[in-house]
Amino acid sequence: MQKRNHFHRLQQKRYSRGAYRNPYFQAPKTSIVKYVYAFVGGVIAFFAIMIYFYAYPAFSITNVEIRGLDPLSNAEMETHVHEYLGQSHVLFFHNTNRFLFSEKKFREYISKTFAFDQLDLKLKKQTLQLIIKERTSDVIWKTGSETYLADLQGVITQKIDAQAPVRTLPILTDRDNKPVLIGDHVLSEDQIKHIIAFESILSAQGFGFREAQIDLQAGKWMGIVTLQGYVILFDPDADLQAQFDRLKAILHDTIKDTAQLQYIDLRFGDHVYYK
Repeated sequence: MQKRNHFHRLQQKRYSRGAYRNPYFQAPKTSIVKYVYAFVGGVIAFFAIMIYFYAYPAFSITNVEIRGLDPLSNAEMETHVHEYLGQSHVLFFHNTNRFLFSEKKFREYISKTFAFDQLDLKLKKQTLQLIIKERTSDVIWKTGSETYLADLQGVITQKIDAQAPVRTLPILTDRDNKPVLIGDHVLSEDQIKHIIAFESILSAQGFGFREAQIDLQAGKWMGIVTLQGYVILFDPDADLQAQFDRLKAILHDTIKDTAQLQYIDLRFGDHVYYK
């Protein structure tokens, strides 16, 4: 009877499973250290390239040229441009770098303060050049405690300090005190032109006035506040000269004393109301 060699069979199974290795022919072990070095080297190279392009002085915007503005507006515009350029962009880098400067974001930033008819941007080496075509500021728009400039199209062009010296312009006051933003349309072009036209008629006939008041929530509520304190309500879409003629007639024939007068309403054709 053949002897059973359990030890021999066990060793054969271990050999077939590959449990034995020749010490002279070991497979080379993969070292994790070289991958760590490669990763660290890549990170260092990335930051070195980034620092070169984002911090090298030759790629910085150091000069700003603005064309098309009057000296006062030019100084204010330059202040806002430098404020934008000084803002952080990536890590400790700023918008002064020509590769980080975004024309789209710059326009969005400036549009919060100014509304230009046209704004062209050019980057020439280290100079940012702005060529501007201004909207003409034709009226002063007051709402609440804020004061703005607006053009004849009814577009808010700029916020101003109420105490700042500005040239003499017609004053339009919103009785609703509705907040506005730069670039908003507050009135139509026809409405503004008719208000200015009616004020011109009054001025030519010796009527002094302080401002025009508008209440768009009450329909066609537009009035001229006179120096005497009473308000002349008128319809900007009707015949302005005819309305003035009725004003002149009622002041000559009916109202002898304007000291206690609150308003004269010319909006209803030949029917003139007053209080």
